[in-house]
Amino acid sequence: MTRGLLEIAIVLHATGAAASFAGELRKRAAWTRAGALILSGAFVLELAVLAMLAASGPAVPVRGGADYLLALGCLVLGLHLVLSLGRGLPGIALVLPAASAAMVAVALVLPSTPPSGAALEQRGWLVAHTVVATSGMAALAVAFAMAILFLVKDRALKLKRSVRMLERFPPLETIDRVGFHAMLWGFSLLTLGIATGLAMKAELHRPLFAWSAKEVFPILAWLVFAFLLSARRARGISGRRFALLAIAGFALGILTVLGMPR
Repeated sequence: MTRGLLEIAIVLHATGAAASFAGELRKRAAWTRAGALILSGAFVLELAVLAMLAASGPAVPVRGGADYLLALGCLVLGLHLVLSLGRGLPGIALVLPAASAAMVAVALVLPSTPPSGAALEQRGWLVAHTVVATSGMAALAVAFAMAILFLVKDRALKLKRSVRMLERFPPLETIDRVGFHAMLWGFSLLTLGIATGLAMKAELHRPLFAWSAKEVFPILAWLVFAFLLSARRARGISGRRFALLAIAGFALGILTVLGMPR
């Protein structure tokens, strides 16, 4: 039942992403609205799958790489709907729905991992750690998407190329501002996620740092974003350099899945 719903969700997700992309590219408002409606249905189904996973056992649904990517893709899609429908930001349908659909599709391919005994014992800390860490990565995915949009539009403007697709992008200042705010939220939640992860390990009387990919890459991502935010505050760094570092930080964060159980 869960897999069947997830397969339907992925079909809706991909269809909605394609319709939204085409609507943005060709300036067809009807296609864009239809894409948003289909994506909303995919979001509801993905939430239902996560709820069913949570109800199927005593652990939260994020137990391995597959569950993590499913939850992350669902949250990224939710943020896309908020930004596109609530904030009316054009252009983001060219990046975010496709990125979140790819995450959910990979989640379907990877095998799901049953919860460990240690995870069951620490459900409270595990829930807190999972929710804040995954939400942080979802916010950072928005910052990543804004960085991609910024680089594409900035490059086209410098080369004085008139591309119809670029007309659907927000102004560079808006892209930079949304990306910065998304990064602030993502960095704060990532910090809290690392802290709750350490607290969970301390209560289990385990070494706080085991040098696994699951622990190394979030720390590296945290360092990149800490430097980036402090440099922006102190030196006013923005634009192309800010976008490139935002992409690097998100790439490090998503590599966390390499250290998760398969």
